[in-house]
Formats: sequence, C-alpha cells, structure tokens
Amino acid sequence: MLDASPAVSGDFNLYYNRKHLKRMRGAMISTMVLMVLFSGLDTITMPEKAYFDALKIRLLLLLPIAAIGWCATYIKILQPHLQWIIGFGALIVGTGVVYILWIGRAEQVLVPYEGLILVTIFFYFLVGLRFQGAMLCGWTICAVYTGMELYAGVVGENLFINVFFLVAANLIGSVGSYFQDAMSRENYDAEKLLSASAEKDFLTGLLNRRALDNHAPLIFRQAVREQRPVAVAMMDVDYFKAYNDFYGHAAGDEALKSIAHAIAECSQRPLDIVARYGGEEFAAVWFGLSRDKAADLAELVRSRVEDLAIAHEKSGLETKVVTISVGLVWLVPSEDQGVEACLRQADEALYEAKGTGRNRVMQAFGPQLNCRENAS
Repeated sequence: MLDASPAVSGDFNLYYNRKHLKRMRGAMISTMVLMVLFSGLDTITMPEKAYFDALKIRLLLLLPIAAIGWCATYIKILQPHLQWIIGFGALIVGTGVVYILWIGRAEQVLVPYEGLILVTIFFYFLVGLRFQGAMLCGWTICAVYTGMELYAGVVGENLFINVFFLVAANLIGSVGSYFQDAMSRENYDAEKLLSASAEKDFLTGLLNRRALDNHAPLIFRQAVREQRPVAVAMMDVDYFKAYNDFYGHAAGDEALKSIAHAIAECSQRPLDIVARYGGEEFAAVWFGLSRDKAADLAELVRSRVEDLAIAHEKSGLETKVVTISVGLVWLVPSEDQGVEACLRQADEALYEAKGTGRNRVMQAFGPQLNCRENAS
C-alpha cells in the first residue's frame, strides 16, 4: 500500500506536490508551447473549416487550461490540492485532443493519432500526477478514444492497432508511475524519519533542546494571536549526581527514561511540548491552561515522579526515592515576551525550589513574572 492513514496520505500529497512543483510548471509551459505548435501543424493537415474548429479547441480551451494549471502551482494555498487541479486539467486536455481527432474523422481528414500517445506519456511521466491520478487520466482517455472511434464507425484492423498501442502505452505508464510513486514515498518516509531523529533525545525519546527551541516559539505566537495562556516548566532531578555516583550511570540512564515517561504521560494534549533540556533537566510548554490547572499539572508531574519509587539512598531528603524540583511560569504572553525569557524565569523559580527544600513546585505568575509562591 502506498498510503496509510488519511492524515499521513495528506502530508505525503503535500510533500509530493512541493517536490514536483518545477516539474508541474514545466509540464504546463510545454503544454502551452505544444498547443501553439500543433495549431501550426493543423494548417498543413486540415481543411479550413476543420482547422478553425481545432484551433478553437487548442487556443480557447486547452491553452487557457494549461495556463490556469501553471498559475495554480504558484498559489501556496492551492498546493495541497494540486493533484486534483492538475488531474482535472489533464483530463480536459486529453478529452480535447480526442475531440480534435473526432473533428478529423467528421471531416474525413487524417489527424495524427500519435498525438494521443504523447498525451498518455504526459499523464504518467511529465505532469507530476501520482499513480492513482495518472492511471485515472490515462485509462479514461483510452476509453474515451475507443468510444469515439467506434461512434465514428472506425472498426477492424486500424482500430485494433491504435487501441493496442494506446493500451500498451497505458500499461507501461502505469507500471512506471507506480514505482515512481513508491520511490517518492520511500524518500518521504526516510526524510521524515531523519527529521524526527534529529529532534529526538537519543536516551529518553523526548524532544531535544534544539526541537524545543524550534517548536516553542510557534506555541507562543499562537498564544499571542489567540490571547491564550502559556505555562513553562523547568524540571530537575534532585541529587542526581549522588544517584549516579552511588548506583552507576547505567542505572542513572534508566531512571531518566522512567522520569521522562512520567512527564510525557502528563503532557499529551496536541500542543504540549516536553523536552530533555540537558543532563537531568527537563522542560515543558503547556498551552491554554488556567493558572490553577497549570499549577495542578506541575504538581501532578512532581508526584508522578515521586510515585515511581525509584530508590535513592543518597538523596538528601527524608524520602529515599528519586524526586524532581519544578520551576513554573504562567502568563498570557505579549509580543515582547518570548520563550527564552520565560525559560530563564522558570529556571530561576526552579533554583528557588531547590533552595527551599527540593521536591516541590515553585511558581511565577503574571506579566512581570515577579510573584513567586510554593505550590507544593
């Protein structure tokens, strides 16, 4: 199967269209040039009445259709829909060519049938259609042409040979288009996997700091547009160096994985971001929570980590399990309040949480971020 879920298919369609924009534009330009050239050829092969009928089709229908398709590739909002737009245009072009052949039959003029072979190649290999769209266009025009010839009274050997070669062209095009589509999908999957790997922390599976720096500003911009609140939390494992020294780095890595999983379980809404900030420090951005709910969520994260009950004999706390301290910032951001400033304020709140006993949440509220309180 070339497609998975509708969402994945939609993402791949957009990727495919953007990858083949130059190809689509080149196809539209070549179509417009060929319409003009074939109009000149018609003057040699057609009588005057048939020529003017064909000229109307080429210059008043097919040429504008190609021009519209070319313009559509430059309109960003239309890029997700280019397969439909180009495919519909290709069908009109193919049908127009069949109609020109029909004009020749009606006037008993020999119009080069090979033009339809060129159109078939155009569907599969030039215009940038995916496998399904190219097949739909190719086989539909093949059927339309066969019906036209039968209606015009063309039977016997001539019809058989023409249809045979047109079917052969569609078979070759279908196979070639299928493998071309499959290769594009493999490239898309590889690029997506590489992109995801570049944004993931190798140990915990959370986003890394680079990904946080890339995605968090987008959340802030949306919050500014919608005037929605944002909470930023900085979390640090208490006495983690002592844990590593006593239990070893392998045990420390396993503890970080468990802590990361606990934090991620509490942050599963679509716009939530959780990242490993560095070492034993984690960061989270939560969108659209009220001040009380943000404080409750930070406290939930803290308690979930404590509930893991990971033994920590060298903890400086009464509880001899691994715990975290949390610094929390909550605000409705304005244009001049960015992620970096909030992370610094959250880090200052985290420092206060550690300085006042650890295993607790320290908050900062409001536009000035200067009012702190212990939330635990």
